[in-house]
Order: sequence, then structure tokens, then C-alpha cells
Amino acid sequence: MHSILLPTDFSKNSQNAIDYAIYLFEREPCTFYLLHAYYLVPSETGTKFDASIELDSMYKKLEATKSAKHTFESILVSDTALGAIDKTIVEKDIQFVFMGTTGFSAVQDVFMGSVTTSVLKNINSSTIIAVPGEYDYDIPDDILFANDYKHTFKPAELSPIIKIASLWGSIINIVYVNSKKELENVQQSNKELLDLHLKNTKHRYIKVKKKSSVTATLKDLEKRYKNIGMVVFLKTEHSFFKKLINEPIIRNMTFKTEVPIMIMPVLK
Repeated sequence: MHSILLPTDFSKNSQNAIDYAIYLFEREPCTFYLLHAYYLVPSETGTKFDASIELDSMYKKLEATKSAKHTFESILVSDTALGAIDKTIVEKDIQFVFMGTTGFSAVQDVFMGSVTTSVLKNINSSTIIAVPGEYDYDIPDDILFANDYKHTFKPAELSPIIKIASLWGSIINIVYVNSKKELENVQQSNKELLDLHLKNTKHRYIKVKKKSSVTATLKDLEKRYKNIGMVVFLKTEHSFFKKLINEPIIRNMTFKTEVPIMIMPVLK
């Protein structure tokens, strides 16, 4: 049984992320937790009562059309969105958090500032999937996994990407953006270990030359591989995710991925 958190602000974007999560896990036994956090200040017009009505209405609609394998629970709390998500992850043993983004691009929202940004920066206990607000979801035939082979993976760290790939028989495309001709010894060892961990999952390795930036390289890969349905990063200190954050090209919104982004935490 999977435990999946669905934060909602009752917007179209959060609803799209909810619909995508249900679609992605439609064949799996799941408990979905609908979470709304209200944090009232004197200038706000909304009330706890208003939020309660909207959350209950959403819950009833989902219950009326749910799969026999799915269960829904609603949670209404007075807290910041970040605080509520953090607490719920611990209390409900959440494995995946699906969040809608306000922009057409998940990257746009992640790097330009939002609740999603705060969650990605501050929460390290669950896998976060950011879904573009206008994303017209489909089966992720190909999953792009950016990797530099500098991290020694624990089996549990790969569990989220293996699970997502297993849902619809997706292929994990492990992309190594190289600036050197040969892997260092530790990188080669980590690659072999990764291959061992993924032995029962369809995967392949793609080695590409780095263009002007990591961003430009990934953008080019999206053009070459038309069936990419998700881009995955591991949240390490020196990962591609961190490099993307630091690249000016991202902050200038040159790179726009139209598919969900999944950020997996590093396990201590």
C-alpha cells in the first residue's frame, strides 16, 4: 500500500497534479491524503469554514469516482504549507508528494519561487514530484535520470524511480553528461553498482557531451527523445539538480521542460 500526499490550494494546478498522481498509480493500492493548510492573517478574506467546505467537496468528488484500490483521506490544518507537508510526511509515512506548479514549466515554478520551491529546498524525507500546471499527462515511456556517477547509491534511494518505472514498464534513461573522456575509478565503481541495483528494471545508458551548460544539454536530450515523460534528479550537494539551480540560464527561464520533475532525497 502506497501513501501519497496531495497538497491542494484548490487551484487548477494542484488539481492537475492530483489527477496525474491518481492516473499514474491507478493500478496500485494507495492511500491518498488530500492536504490543505490554512494560515490566516488579518488581511485575508478566507476562513477555516470556507476551506473545510472546499476540501470536503473535493474529497466527495474523488470518492465518487475512485478505483477499488484507492482510499482517500482529507486533512485540514492551521499551519504554513511547508510545515503541514513536513508533519504529514512523518505522521503518515508518505512516499511521494505530488505538487502542482503555477507555471507551464515545472522548472519555471521550482526556480522562480513558490511553495514547491520551499518544499524541495527544505524537505528531505520524501520524494517530491512537481507537475506543470498545463501538463497533459500520459504514460512516461521514458524516464530521464541525470547522473554523474559521483554518488554511491543505496538500494532504498533508487526505490522511487524503480517504482515509477515499474508502474507502466517505463525505461530509465541514465544520462551522463561528460566533460572528460573517461570515468574516474570511483565513478566507474558507482556506475557498476547502479547497474546492479537496476538489474530487474529496464534501463539504458546515454553518454552525451556537455554543451554550453547542463541545461542546454538536457534541453537537447528532450528534443532527441520524444517519449520522455519525467525528468529525475537525486538531491545531493553536487548533483545535476544543484547545478541547474546555480546556472543563470535557469533563472532566465531559457530551459523549459514540459514534463514532471521528480526529486529523490539522499538517505543518511
